[in-house]
Amino acid sequence: MVLAEQIQDAYKHSTSYPDLVFKLISLGVQSYTVDVATGIILYRFDGGVHELHQQTHIARQVAEEFNHELTVKAVKDNQQGKTDYPGFMNDIARAGVRFYEATFTGNLRVTYIGIGGLYEEEIPV
Repeated sequence: MVLAEQIQDAYKHSTSYPDLVFKLISLGVQSYTVDVATGIILYRFDGGVHELHQQTHIARQVAEEFNHELTVKAVKDNQQGKTDYPGFMNDIARAGVRFYEATFTGNLRVTYIGIGGLYEEEIPV
């Protein structure tokens, strides 16, 4: 199975975000960055190896300025199962998040980045 298929398989068979994190780490993913407007995801591996996934989602309009409170609400709503992934992406776009990065080396964390601010939280594993 090629790397792209392994990543897709990890998403399909994960029961939660922490479970997905463990599956991606087992594949060797060190971090990934999501472009909120386009849905493009760049996965990074050791030694400069990378995998780019271009999704066929409709482009999102991202708010001009980062809104910390709306970002935290969007993240918490998704963690509590109040939104699915497309809804989450729409919510963080409205909050002004342009990119988010999940980092699996050192302190496991996700950082949400927009113009004028960011929000970071640890991945609960």
